[in-house]
Amino acid sequence: MEVIFLSGADADLDEIYARLEESGGGEKFLRSTDHKLELLRTFPEMAARSQAAKIRKARIGRTPFGLFYAIEGRRLMVIAVQDLRQDPLTLARIIRSRL
Repeated sequence: MEVIFLSGADADLDEIYARLEESGGGEKFLRSTDHKLELLRTFPEMAARSQAAKIRKARIGRTPFGLFYAIEGRRLMVIAVQDLRQDPLTLARIIRSRL
């Protein structure tokens, strides 16, 4: 399955990496993200559905971050990478704005 990061998700990933890299955790976060994406390539439906019926949310390792994605044919479209500790309404607004 092909993984495609939408521009918003790509910016999310860059921002999280930069913030975590200040304390030396950026590379570990990227490795955890890569590991989760490898699992999702093989088992794309393993994550629970999120607010919208077609959106799924997968937590990234032991971090407080999650991938929000949709399955479209043979593609896994990453919509957002967000801190899951945020208010659920804020997360829903971010996801809706990117659809």
